Amino acid sequence: MAKGQTIGGANGAKRSRMLPPTGEGPIEVTRESVSETPALPVPEQATPAPVATPSLSDLVPAAVGDILTAELPESGEPAEVIVACEKRVYAANALMEVMTKKTLQSYFHYAGPAIRLAWATESWRATKDPSTGKECRSWSAWLRMVGVSRQHAYRMTKEEPIREALKGLDVGKLGPKQIDVLSPVLTSYGAKGVRELWTAGIGWGDTGAASLLKLRQQLGLEPDRQISEGDKEDPAPASDTPVLRFQTKPGVFDESRVREAARAQPEIARLVAKAILAELGEDASQ
Repeated sequence: MAKGQTIGGANGAKRSRMLPPTGEGPIEVTRESVSETPALPVPEQATPAPVATPSLSDLVPAAVGDILTAELPESGEPAEVIVACEKRVYAANALMEVMTKKTLQSYFHYAGPAIRLAWATESWRATKDPSTGKECRSWSAWLRMVGVSRQHAYRMTKEEPIREALKGLDVGKLGPKQIDVLSPVLTSYGAKGVRELWTAGIGWGDTGAASLLKLRQQLGLEPDRQISEGDKEDPAPASDTPVLRFQTKPGVFDESRVREAARAQPEIARLVAKAILAELGEDASQ
């Protein structure tokens, strides 16, 4: 631009794209003028809902909660101080046990269905082991790949479904041997078969693995297939105890065999007799 050229003049001079001056002089921008400018409204941010934290009263009895919140003595006789310390530690251990149990329940709730589906469909075989580039060679190898312990997988695939089938019955703690007896019954006969077998054990007064195995044979709840994963069930040990088997075709009945089995296992015989008489509508006491 030449010195002294008029911007926006009326003599046909080339107009500039700049706005013409207002005649009020230069605009001075200061901190005060900026602060006086009304600020644009800031959209409110949605506040996330607070996560509900369970209180001590939801986790442990009131007595344990009182110990956890009580002040520890900073001075006093050593015997009194150590008693207070031990009480606090014992109470904290009880709290940790409860919280661990709740954590495991959540873990089993979410991971259990996936583990059971992978087991039932054997879809784990389609996974490639990154260390070999080949298909997964075993169930245990796949569990290691996904970070699930065999103990947890065992409970998810066997114990948890059995407990679900026995819901409402007096079960208590299930041992591995009991689960091994009940699991194939669940596979072959469903929850109804498991409940029938367990109820028979309660009626007999013994729900141990050995008793359940005998009852499984007596009630005809033997498995008709085995899991192909490789952890196949051990065959029932041979026994000299006579096994009572019902006729497999009309007209076949060996009374001497029935008497022999009744003498060897009177509890089982009474249980079978009561079940038959109840089905026939007859009084077992007569």
